[in-house]
Amino acid sequence: MKKQIKGIILIAITVISHNLSNLHAKENFTVEDIMQQMETLKREVEDQKEEIRDLKARLDGETRGKIVNASDKTVLVREQMDQTVDKKIEEYFEKDENQEKLLSYIKPPLDMGYEDGFYLQTDDNRFSFKINPMLQFRYTFEDFDHKEDDSSFKIDRGRLVFHGNAYNPNIKYFIQLETRSTGSKDGSKSVEMIDFFSDITYVPNAKIRFGQWRVPFNRQMTTPIWQLQMIDRSVANNEFNLGRQLGVMVYGELLDHKLEYYGGFWNGNFRNESRNDNNEHLWIFRASYNPFGIYAYGESDLAYSTAPKAHISGSISFDSVNDATVALEDIGTVAGEEVDRTQVAGEIGFKYRGISFISEYYWRKQHGILDTNLIDHGFFVQAGYFLVPKKLELAGRYSLVEFDDELEKDALKNVAVGVNYFLNGHGSKLQFNAVRFNEEKNNTDNIDYKYIFQYQLAF
Repeated sequence: MKKQIKGIILIAITVISHNLSNLHAKENFTVEDIMQQMETLKREVEDQKEEIRDLKARLDGETRGKIVNASDKTVLVREQMDQTVDKKIEEYFEKDENQEKLLSYIKPPLDMGYEDGFYLQTDDNRFSFKINPMLQFRYTFEDFDHKEDDSSFKIDRGRLVFHGNAYNPNIKYFIQLETRSTGSKDGSKSVEMIDFFSDITYVPNAKIRFGQWRVPFNRQMTTPIWQLQMIDRSVANNEFNLGRQLGVMVYGELLDHKLEYYGGFWNGNFRNESRNDNNEHLWIFRASYNPFGIYAYGESDLAYSTAPKAHISGSISFDSVNDATVALEDIGTVAGEEVDRTQVAGEIGFKYRGISFISEYYWRKQHGILDTNLIDHGFFVQAGYFLVPKKLELAGRYSLVEFDDELEKDALKNVAVGVNYFLNGHGSKLQFNAVRFNEEKNNTDNIDYKYIFQYQLAF
């Protein structure tokens, strides 16, 4: 019946359209013609309306009382259609190629997450950014020989590291901020940028670095502070390391990572110094041979190496500085207008099944003060062993610096023992050190003791 009604309506529309088209097709027509056509259309429309009313009445009579059943059927059909659609969607996304298409549509332009630090990275890997915070909170009790004892809490180091690549995976950057101070009495800055450099790594065996960073004269200075075995570096390192400076360096690895080399030039002064004090530069060359493959820079054998790891390394540096001063034993403080300094370092390291051993020796010659050669040397030996693999470690160190006989200072001696408990590797660890300092000066000993508890958080 519905089909019949639709047919009648279609016929009516066709008739009306046909008559209108005939009316427009005539080029010459009168008002009477128009009136006649309108009357004809009016009669035809009335006839169609009457027929439609008759058909509608018949339809109402047949469907009366069946509307409820029709509604139920409509609901059932809709539910069946929804189930069919859901099934088709599931079948579509069960196919791997369709899942990949969907991921390609919804994937954000940046990859982000955590992998040894929180990172952001573009899809094409042209740009990346990673951040690593590090905090060292410590308590120290100091038992001094010639002054009042001290008991203190402090944030010894609070640092933020930003690193990644820019424009190309072979153009890398590294920035480290020192933020341990929340203020100072003298008005100095509480945040300092201590590392800022870029690496150009297009040639893997000859990478280029420029900026400011730790001069790689000796291994302990190059080892990141949060990967040390003892809480602080040795007194020998503190005397002979070359600190952070501005410069440029070429470095790389050869012989399947068994040979490392570093060579470069630096200003020869302190960090964050934008100018050199003369036209001379500090230069160094360093080489390290690792007979069993890559030797990690962390001092403890935290990985509990199942195969031996070892290195033997050496370096040499030369610099010329203006107005260097030293304290001589019989004369006091004197200065040299141009002092040449040469330093040499030799190192060994070994790790195996939780055992670690490292040692570094330093030699320094200064020429240009009273036309004499002042020669100093020093060393440290350090060892550790994991009582519980990857968790509980005992460690100890002996360090010595002997100064030239002409100098006012005779020697620095340092003995330290420590316990390390690794909650989550170097990222979360507890440390305790007991340290004995002995400064020999003018044939007298000044002996101090220090007891340090430290918690380190780095991620």
